[in-house]
Amino acid sequence: MLTLDVRDNYTLDEVATTLTSLEQAMPSVPLFLSLFWIRPWLELCETLPLWLTFKDSGQVVGSIFVCSTGYRLPKEPFGSGWFNKTGQPKLDQIWIEYNDILALPGYRQAAINSLLEWCKNQPQQKWILEITDKPKEWLQHPAYSAEISDIPAFRVNLSGSYADYNRFLSQCSSNSRSRIRRAMKYMQQHYGELSLTSLGAQPDAVSLSNMMSLHRRKWGDTSEGSGFDNPTFVQFHKALMAGEDQHAFHCEVLAFYAGDLCLGYTYNLLSHDTVFFYLSAIEYAEESNRFQPGLIMHTLAIAYFAGKGYRTYDFMGGDSQYKRSLSNEQYALTAVHLYKRNWLTQLLSIIKTIAHRFR
Repeated sequence: MLTLDVRDNYTLDEVATTLTSLEQAMPSVPLFLSLFWIRPWLELCETLPLWLTFKDSGQVVGSIFVCSTGYRLPKEPFGSGWFNKTGQPKLDQIWIEYNDILALPGYRQAAINSLLEWCKNQPQQKWILEITDKPKEWLQHPAYSAEISDIPAFRVNLSGSYADYNRFLSQCSSNSRSRIRRAMKYMQQHYGELSLTSLGAQPDAVSLSNMMSLHRRKWGDTSEGSGFDNPTFVQFHKALMAGEDQHAFHCEVLAFYAGDLCLGYTYNLLSHDTVFFYLSAIEYAEESNRFQPGLIMHTLAIAYFAGKGYRTYDFMGGDSQYKRSLSNEQYALTAVHLYKRNWLTQLLSIIKTIAHRFR
């Protein structure tokens, strides 16, 4: 039986030692649960989250961080707990995917059960895990009812032959293949030869500034806004970029050109044999539907990473036409909201059901 240690007073060096030990004992470590991601996040938290570790005979076999938020009236008349997130929109704009408990093989379900037993005795009525590719084990505890939301996600299973982008395009649908080739031909005729340059983990100041500016131009006026208008987001990702020599994980920024025109950039997180496409910043120099820089950039990026031996190019969560056009596998990431089974949460469920029927 596992024992649980809950701490609100710890140093980042203690976290580093523990997570490093766990990672070394695991055959594969999820990037978003690794020290590479967790330490910069903890450095930005104004108040350190609770740190829960799970032990078997004194050995740490699991770890997770827990934050809480207060009442969200009138929507929810109770507080919530968050796993590996804060519940604060500005800080959580550092979007975590593949969220889960970090646990040694064979201990994950027991650690989740132990965690949810602890949560049962806390004042929060709702516990939030966003977003995970392994929801099943979180839905087993009898003390909770669950609301789950599946988010479409897409990836490309790479072949070494895709280093020639024509080989990659040959397995796309005829419509996507034709559209991308027409766009490439148009771009070459009007601007020049297509090319890709790796800027490494830490792009130069001019390129980084240009990438941020292009991203702001596209997303700055949306409801969520560009992350690059959020100082916390910028600080976090600069820390990730600076961590290349310290971890098995690292970042790589790619710049794309048609002749002298910079089409834009992609910012990627690299883990073992997987590329996680995190964001793009695109120069929309024309409004013509023949000008398709995003599709071209991803096609060139897929060829580049296939040539380096990566096996997966992961677009992650979010349903977009360009992801559907380029991917050869669809999967789901899931937001899990767990509610304690009591009169208050049951009443809220009834109210939600009634409101949904009369929309």
